[in-house]
Amino acid sequence: MRAAGRAHCADSGPRRLQSPAVARTAPVLAKTCGRQLPGQAGAWRPLGHAGERRSAPGFADPQARAATFRYAGGALMSRNESATHRPSTLLSRFAEQVQRDPQALAVIDQASQLSYAQLASASERIARGLLSKGVNPGDPIAVCLPRCWQWVATILGALKVGAVVVPLDRASPLPRRETMLADAGCVGLVTLGDELQAPLMPGVWRVDVDVLLDHADQPPQPVPTAFAAMMFLFYTSGTTGTPKAVGIGERGLLRLAQADSYIDIQPTDRFACLSNPAFDACNFELWAPLLNGGCCVMIADADLQDARRLAARLEAQRVDTLFMTVSLFNTLSADFPRCFSSLRQVLIGGEQVSAGAVRAWYQANPDSRCRMFNVYGPTECTTFALCCAIARDFVGDAVPIGRALADTGVQVLNSQQRPVAPGETGELYLSGSGVARGYRNRPEETAHSFVRLPALDAGETIYYRTGDKVRVNAEGLIEYQGRIDRQMKVRGFRIEPGEVEQRMLEHPGVAQVHVCGRR
Repeated sequence: MRAAGRAHCADSGPRRLQSPAVARTAPVLAKTCGRQLPGQAGAWRPLGHAGERRSAPGFADPQARAATFRYAGGALMSRNESATHRPSTLLSRFAEQVQRDPQALAVIDQASQLSYAQLASASERIARGLLSKGVNPGDPIAVCLPRCWQWVATILGALKVGAVVVPLDRASPLPRRETMLADAGCVGLVTLGDELQAPLMPGVWRVDVDVLLDHADQPPQPVPTAFAAMMFLFYTSGTTGTPKAVGIGERGLLRLAQADSYIDIQPTDRFACLSNPAFDACNFELWAPLLNGGCCVMIADADLQDARRLAARLEAQRVDTLFMTVSLFNTLSADFPRCFSSLRQVLIGGEQVSAGAVRAWYQANPDSRCRMFNVYGPTECTTFALCCAIARDFVGDAVPIGRALADTGVQVLNSQQRPVAPGETGELYLSGSGVARGYRNRPEETAHSFVRLPALDAGETIYYRTGDKVRVNAEGLIEYQGRIDRQMKVRGFRIEPGEVEQRMLEHPGVAQVHVCGRR
């Protein structure tokens, strides 16, 4: 998920620093770092992340203090010095919530509501069903379901057997879904009964989620103690004409759900889930509440077509927090300015935020307690990497994308991969536990986008090159300045013009084509 010095390096997580410049002028926190667990064997070979801790990012101490110090070149390093890191896996955290308050609501959809105990039971039955299909740890399993409690239970069940979840969009064309199934090497597909008759590639089994749920209750699966190198494969647009898969690891998901890292997350909070199930923003909508004792409230597509209907649904379900794309926020808030006024936190991103639209919403809702946040992050950095709280009295022409989340490193570099001077524009590089495992079956693209920078840290860290141009303003906040390539965003979705061009050129009546965007 990507939105469109004084502070040219910001690292919000514990990391060993080896840059000579840092060593000369800043206190080095000599915290030994472990290495990420090795990836799955076979065609998919995820990147190993040098310098990662052996423990999970955990859930930061709310009293953690941020320390800042300068080093050569006028750059700034900031670090979230949390002294407490819980070495709990994602499934361990979920199990803790089940044990702590089994009757607390975990999921609400249009027809049902499930407690943590009921959701855990459903996911166990699905896990048993997947095991009966012969699913092994590391097997990619496609999930093609709408937003509903069965979708959440299926994801949990697949993770419990060690599978890699491949979310698919039910509305996308069948050939595109088949391309993803083949590229991911999926062994099976979990869907609804209405899709069981659709043609499917040979060698891939297909099962109705209700069939999996029919399995008898069994004792819970053992909770893994090791962190999974990869839990999800999310597909994004590719320059070659076919979508490319981004491998998301467990540590990045834990970082995303870390309470008090960038927004306030309370055990009783309710989070709206309104993103497309194939959109990586679902990582935030699911794990932020479920790993902190909160509740996921599923929002129907019909509710998103009418601002007043959506506002009524949010208020009736006592939703506290939601994320939505900038385009959707602009449309709904313009149609009904009181939309979102009952919430406590609204995160918007996926595109460049309109300062005017946010300002207009604040002015239309002077008594609302709701706070607005601009969140930025590519799929390759597990949904969110930076966040900016937008003040009610904000007066700027552009909303910054803010500062790094916990355990997230930021560098602003020139074309020679050297730090730019204060205030200058450069390319944004990201590091930390959120950085993905690379692209499946795309070794050249992986090598280009996931790089080591020996001049900065002796090559210890893997950085993701975002392709986004940014600068750091006088307040130390990062501002988005555009792209270094042709990539564009349409309603929050990343679009590679090259993929569209390749598809159009397949038509016999098209000799040449050029795809460009317009506002």
